[in-house]
Amino acid sequence: MTKPLIDRSEYDHPEHFDDDIREYRTSERYIPTPLEHLLFELSGHRCTICHAPWLEIHHIKELADGGETTYENMIVLCPNCHTRVHSEGVPSAQELLQYKRKQEIAYELPVIAKLSKPDRALIRELTELPSEELVLFARRHAYHIDGDDQEAAVVEARKLVGHLYLDECGILHTQRDLSVTLDGQVMVALVLSLTSKGIKWVRYLQESGRIETLTP
Repeated sequence: MTKPLIDRSEYDHPEHFDDDIREYRTSERYIPTPLEHLLFELSGHRCTICHAPWLEIHHIKELADGGETTYENMIVLCPNCHTRVHSEGVPSAQELLQYKRKQEIAYELPVIAKLSKPDRALIRELTELPSEELVLFARRHAYHIDGDDQEAAVVEARKLVGHLYLDECGILHTQRDLSVTLDGQVMVALVLSLTSKGIKWVRYLQESGRIETLTP
């Protein structure tokens, strides 16, 4: 049996334990809390393989083999499945990646490669906001669309606002604020805001350093 990374019984003063925690948090094995929460939420707080409610995080490519503590390289397993992966290699690393992709499809997290340049610029802007301001983020867009069909005008205005992929993934929400027909045109006002899922995702990008993957 391997020795626990940190054994509380060795310390008789809390500050000694705190020193070890600080050392662990500077190691490559430390998983930042926002990233841990994102992984747990992605898995529905259950093992990715057997759905047991006891959670550990596994590096798909082992640290010893050059794997990194990144979102793409980690998956949530229960202790039993985790032990089986290490001792028997079942499921394989490739199979674990397939499990991860299925989770992403189900959870509809944005795929970085699919983000447009405006999407990346907006997300970068959001990550520069203080965390508490993300809840209050709202941006109003107004357009004059030729015609007298308000519903069609709203659809057209929604295309002009952009960020359709982030909307589809549940990161952003675009709501009609106003649509008025006047002199052969429809004036449409839409309000763009972050969803609760979007706030969590942006906070993860802020705190984990993953924003660097959003270079234009």
